[in-house]
Amino acid sequence: MKIVKCGDLGFRCNFMAAGNELEEVEQAMFDHIEKEHKQELERMSEDDIHHLRHRVSTLLGRSCGCGALHTDDSF
Repeated sequence: MKIVKCGDLGFRCNFMAAGNELEEVEQAMFDHIEKEHKQELERMSEDDIHHLRHRVSTLLGRSCGCGALHTDDSF
């Protein structure tokens, strides 16, 4: 079971995305952020969004921590 909490990403929110597949949990979290934290997301730079994606992957145990995580820009 993979879990990531919105509060762990710096948002004041109790939302938690959970599931067995990494992609499923990541997508649920990004969908939530796009819907519920749209204003904050619009104020973020591309670099901030990249770091947000990296943080989600790190929290889910997908990233090695080297900073070389490949992401698409569909966020």
